[in-house]
Amino acid sequence: MDSNIRDRIKKLLALGTSPNQNEANNAILKAKKLMVEYKLTERDIKTFDEKPVKIDSDLFYTNQKDHWMAGLADVIAENNCCVFYLITPDNTDTHYIIFYGYEDDAMICNSVFAYAVDCVQSNLVNIKKMMMAQDVAEKTINDACESYGQGFYEGLEDAYAIQETENMEWGLVMAIPAEVKEILKPLKHRPHQDKDQVYHHQFYAQGYEEGRIFTTADKLEENSKV
Repeated sequence: MDSNIRDRIKKLLALGTSPNQNEANNAILKAKKLMVEYKLTERDIKTFDEKPVKIDSDLFYTNQKDHWMAGLADVIAENNCCVFYLITPDNTDTHYIIFYGYEDDAMICNSVFAYAVDCVQSNLVNIKKMMMAQDVAEKTINDACESYGQGFYEGLEDAYAIQETENMEWGLVMAIPAEVKEILKPLKHRPHQDKDQVYHHQFYAQGYEEGRIFTTADKLEENSKV
């Protein structure tokens, strides 16, 4: 195996943390394609003694607000060879989101998550302003925001599924390494569960559509700059 190929993949993965999200996503896509072409997994391009790392996203949600973040973290982690878990300080209902994976994967995962959260929150600001202008009750506004957030991460999940279907050979490349999965066992990690809330179909549909187009192979190819 030409070491230049491994070096190129490493450089592309490093670009996956670029603040320019089109550049970052395109680099990740190209790295995946090279790994499939040369039958490499993440393990093959890491140093022998590399261990999975923990990355604190510095983002959190509460039992009352932004519960959709957990679903979004779950979807993004699963599709970036990582796992996520929560740290909840004693006597609080604040849940801090943590990612765990090999360093390149975890950094990319955290970068994509931060960008996605920013996109969702920007749209929620507009939803809140519109509903407040109509004197809508705070509880109704919160439920509408949760519906939008849930729609977004479920749309994104479907986009990832379509991307994987169109690139079936990515299966081994995108598998979460066993060493990474191990971190969840002693933590007694529970899968994400949707919040019990009043469902707002209008805002769910809006979120779903925007999550679905958040990242697609066609969009990445069109914006290729790597």
